[in-house]
Amino acid sequence: MKMLREMPNIGPELERQLARAGIKEPEALRETGSREAWLRVLAFDPSA
Repeated sequence: MKMLREMPNIGPELERQLARAGIKEPEALRETGSREAWLRVLAFDPSA
């Protein structure tokens, strides 16, 4: 299984935020889409 941090522009902190938003794998991020993923992170981290 590929890790999110192996994708371009995703480091350890963003990987933690995405996991907290329920996105734990690259395929889940692709299915969710960047806008929805950002909105999910924004829901618990207004500084995102």
